[in-house]
Amino acid sequence: MKSFWRLVAAAVLAAGLQSAYALTILTEENPPLNFMQQGEIAGIATATVKEMLQRAGLTAEIRMLPWSEAYGRAQSDPDTCVYSAARLPARYKLFQWVGPIARSDYSAFALDGFKDKIGSVGELYKYRIGVARDARSEYLRQRGFPTLVEIEKDGDIPSMLTLNRAQEGAVDVWVTHSATAQAVAKAAGRQVRQIYAGILSQEYWMACNLKVPAETVRAMSQALPGTK
Repeated sequence: MKSFWRLVAAAVLAAGLQSAYALTILTEENPPLNFMQQGEIAGIATATVKEMLQRAGLTAEIRMLPWSEAYGRAQSDPDTCVYSAARLPARYKLFQWVGPIARSDYSAFALDGFKDKIGSVGELYKYRIGVARDARSEYLRQRGFPTLVEIEKDGDIPSMLTLNRAQEGAVDVWVTHSATAQAVAKAAGRQVRQIYAGILSQEYWMACNLKVPAETVRAMSQALPGTK
């Protein structure tokens, strides 16, 4: 019963906003959370966001941009939100937060011919680690990884993998989503294997500009799938 009345309240809030107010929601190519599929933005986080907006009765344009641009615009542009964003302490006061909207686990992968056995996170420190330039690279930096190669788009990293540690412009190990690494690598024409599991498990949120009306943020939060 509580869930029913919360949805009613969200719908009432949104009804007053819908005709005069529309959000711009930005995201990046980052499967399985958010990605382009047959001309449409899809993914597990995208599905949650779309359902939340529908339940709240809100209108929004969802667009895909490189992460650094999407994140920067969510900070600077009123009426703008970005997902999937990790709710890190340094970001708490920069946005209004809706979520969590998804969770993902990250592991380390290398080409099939990689022969070293990795028994701990610390044993990865000697390799060049390819990682997307977002919360996961920040996490690895905080963990003391000395040689991070940060790339804007995660899907570009498999083609950079090598078994030759002397090869310039390459990476030895790729830290990415456990669930989709094989598919992303295959799309790039590479075969990879998991060499260390469970480096990071991360919750993801939607981060909204501080000027997004509080009642809009509240309506979305109350309409979030799974909200009691």
